[in-house]
Amino acid sequence: MTTGNSIAENPAQTVVFLETLAAIVQKSPVAYSADAAADLAAHIRGMAETVTTEARVDPGTLDTTRQYAALDWHNEIVAVLFAAEHRPGLH
Repeated sequence: MTTGNSIAENPAQTVVFLETLAAIVQKSPVAYSADAAADLAAHIRGMAETVTTEARVDPGTLDTTRQYAALDWHNEIVAVLFAAEHRPGLH
């Protein structure tokens, strides 16, 4: 359900959040060893699978939510890359 500019929370959003968190943890093993980061990421992915199963998340809704999340992350990355403070020779 959409209200204003926000989308109501739903299990698919929870799953995509957990999947995104797992990807970030696995790619950024700063506080852990690479093996520990991979283990933690696997645990988080397991949580996402549990939510998907127990909440009976509709596969179509999950795919759409993943697409929107990917677009959001892309937009955030582009905004950071083009921010003036990240382009020292152009400000």
